Amino acid sequence: MSENVHKGHRERMRQRFLAEGAKGFADHELLELLLYYAVPRGDVNPLAHKMLAEFGTLSMLLSADPADISRRCGVKESTAVLLVLQSALAHRLQQEKWRDKPVLDSVSRAGAFAVDLLSHYHYERFYVVCLDNRKQLIHTCMISEGTIDESVVHPRLVVEAALRYQASSVILMHNHPGGTLMPSFSDVELTARMARILHEIGIEVADHIIVAENQYFSFLEHDYLKKK
Repeated sequence: MSENVHKGHRERMRQRFLAEGAKGFADHELLELLLYYAVPRGDVNPLAHKMLAEFGTLSMLLSADPADISRRCGVKESTAVLLVLQSALAHRLQQEKWRDKPVLDSVSRAGAFAVDLLSHYHYERFYVVCLDNRKQLIHTCMISEGTIDESVVHPRLVVEAALRYQASSVILMHNHPGGTLMPSFSDVELTARMARILHEIGIEVADHIIVAENQYFSFLEHDYLKKK
C-alpha cells in the first residue's frame, strides 16, 4: 500500500512539472524529481531535505564533489554523479551562449558574460578577458584559482596573457564566493596597479568585474577604475 502511495505521488509530481514547468516548484521538490531517476522506489522527500540541509543550497549541492555527497548523504556514487552532472550541463549551456566570440562593448554585456563564466564556481577564480580593438573577445585566460575567500594574482601573468593574445584591451574578472559584491581594498589596489602597468605597454584595462550570487559589480560603472 505504501509503495502505491509513493508511486502515485511521483507520477503527480511529474505531471505537475510537465504542466507547470519548474517555476512553481520549491528546491526540495525539484531535487525530489531528480532523485526519482536514481532511487527507483520509495519516498525520497526526506532525502531531498537532508541533502539541502547538509549543503545549504541547491547550487552548493549540485556543484559539490560526488564523493562528498555520497559520504554526507549516504547515497550511491551513481546518485551523486547524477546530481553533479546537472550543474556541469547547465554551466556548459551558459558557456555556449558566448561561443561565437562576442563583442563586450558595454557594462551589461561584459557583466552577463562574467556571471555566466564565474557564477558556477564556489572557489575564487581570476580571469583576464582579452579583447581586440573592437572589444570583441579574443581569449579568456584563467590566471589563478584560490580558496573559498581569496586567490593570488601575479601581475606578470596578466601582462603575459594580454601580450600573448595581442589584446588591445582587457577586462579583469573574478568571483567572490562569500557572497559580497563590493570590491575589497586589495581588489581596488590590484586593479589600479594593473591599469598602470598595462597602460605603459599600450593596453587598456576596460573594466574589472566581480561576480557574487549571480550578480556583478563593475569597476567602470561605479567609477572605481583608474587607468593611469
